[in-house]
Amino acid sequence: MRFRYFLLVLFFVPTLAVAQYDSSPDGRFRIDEKKGCASLTTTITDANLITVGECTALKPCVMNWGDGSASQTNVFTHTYTQPGTYILSVLYQTIGFNNIVITVTPNTLPVFDVFTCGGQEVQVKVTDTNYDSYFINYGDGSPDVAVPVGILATDNYTYAFAGPQTISVRGKNVSAADNCTPAPKPVDALPVLATPFVDLLTVASASQTDLSFANATNVLYKVEIAANTTSAASFQLVQTIHDVSTSTITNLRSDDNYYCFRLGAFDPCNNTTTYSNIICSANFDLSLQSNSNNLSWASSTTGVSNFDINRDGGSIGTTGALSFSDNTAICKTNYCYQLLTNYSNGSQSISLEKCGEAFSSNIPTKIENVTSVVTRGSVDLIWQQDPAFQAVEYSVFRKSGTGSSNLLSKTTPAQITDTGYSTDGDFCYRINYIDVCDNISDTGIEVCPIRLAGNIAVDNSITLNWSAYTGWVNGVSGYTVEKYDGNGVLLDQFSIPPTSTTLDDNVADPTNQLYVYVVKADAIDPGLGQSVSNEITVIKESKLHYPTAFTPDKQGDIKNEIFRVFGQYVSKFEMNIFNRWGELLFTTNNLDLGWDGNYKGKEQPEGTYAFIANITDLTGRTFKRSGSVVLLRKK
Repeated sequence: MRFRYFLLVLFFVPTLAVAQYDSSPDGRFRIDEKKGCASLTTTITDANLITVGECTALKPCVMNWGDGSASQTNVFTHTYTQPGTYILSVLYQTIGFNNIVITVTPNTLPVFDVFTCGGQEVQVKVTDTNYDSYFINYGDGSPDVAVPVGILATDNYTYAFAGPQTISVRGKNVSAADNCTPAPKPVDALPVLATPFVDLLTVASASQTDLSFANATNVLYKVEIAANTTSAASFQLVQTIHDVSTSTITNLRSDDNYYCFRLGAFDPCNNTTTYSNIICSANFDLSLQSNSNNLSWASSTTGVSNFDINRDGGSIGTTGALSFSDNTAICKTNYCYQLLTNYSNGSQSISLEKCGEAFSSNIPTKIENVTSVVTRGSVDLIWQQDPAFQAVEYSVFRKSGTGSSNLLSKTTPAQITDTGYSTDGDFCYRINYIDVCDNISDTGIEVCPIRLAGNIAVDNSITLNWSAYTGWVNGVSGYTVEKYDGNGVLLDQFSIPPTSTTLDDNVADPTNQLYVYVVKADAIDPGLGQSVSNEITVIKESKLHYPTAFTPDKQGDIKNEIFRVFGQYVSKFEMNIFNRWGELLFTTNNLDLGWDGNYKGKEQPEGTYAFIANITDLTGRTFKRSGSVVLLRKK
């Protein structure tokens, strides 16, 4: 190859002979260079081609170099520093002006590629078109090699020894000075081309894939691709690259196919290729299902050690299969996944990122454990729900008696206070909720607070009755009736089985007239607290007892000698006794003090006498009682 190009150079390219001397159009003077790269030095070599004695000390000439510099006398050498076309003018004393055109071209460094081959051979390919020909210097003392501009500007050369070298290329135009600056490039003469290695594949978009690899300087690489297979016969050339460590392949359909790539180190001197490892992309898909983000992919498993599932920048698991289910995804959360294919040789392939918002269609478990606590004029409802669901809002419904349920309120904490509650309203409640996944729970259990009522009999015995508590799915284990006095001091507790909702309290108590009752229910399931009824207050009546007759004659039982009124729960007392004519005979404010039948020390006759008693009981209530008594005396 080298010899063939050398013959072509001999045929087409001018040889590097001595400087060419160009005469002015009128033949008055001659210069050594009239064309070349900047900076170009031109010398007038003979100013007397057809004259004698001109441009001497006796007959000086004026030289105007045409580049804006000052005219000079008998200066025969000038350097043009800038590209351009100039007119060199020589003014003779006897024959006038004589001119010549000077052409200075830009000193552009030639563009060329150097490709390393095996066997210490290299190939130089000049891609520059600024010059008519180019000269290659291999830096080892061998002669320059000339090549023409165009498709034949290629040369192969074999170094005697392996190692670093510097190749330079300079350009030259026809009939121009050989003064253009050469462009150097370093190169390593290699005995053998190293096997390339692709270490990373990244699917950047549905149409673009990027490759990263370890490259050797001046090695020509071929990027080859095969769709959905690793068969060697299916690979096709997609790019030829060199002196880069990355490659971008476009116009792909990565959502429909997976692509396998290999990198070939090409030896242009011997037309051989050394291939790298094969690395493949993955046709990666995300399918969103209730409570599961399902990932699947198609790719070659040849040489793969495992697949790593990356979610939002972190690994959530590895697998050797071609699918993976993420069951830890939280609904209404957007997740982005990538598949990292790890090869046993250390290379890695990264899939296109797929994103989606997780969802769940699970119906939340209904609320079936609600504890109610009735206070004065309100009821507190506190509930528990299945911890497997996270509520974002509760809806509390209320109905009265057999009426329909209506929305009472919405709340975020698992409790609410109904300030409009009353026992007379016969209120019951249901609670539903919507969870973080926007799913609405089933209708909750009906919650009916305990409604306590009581009545007092003529004998001051008390009967309590209450509604059975509903609100706990497994029901009530028992009731406790608590009895307090007017100062809130607990007087007694009664344990009632869950099947009973009544209590008869006929315990005699001469001290306490007023009682406060409350019923508390305990749940069969632990941890639910107590449901508490409304409080009721029961006041026993202040009953007055008195004899219908008495005998103040000191002849019988002493109890019959005095007329007294007996009663309970009396704090204040006043009694007046009158005869038949309405005359006041006796008055007292002491319940223990009675009338002895005398008036002003004189025994009163037998007969019927009237009394009026004004009473204030222990609760502060006042009332009046009246009656009559018969006074008898034994004969």
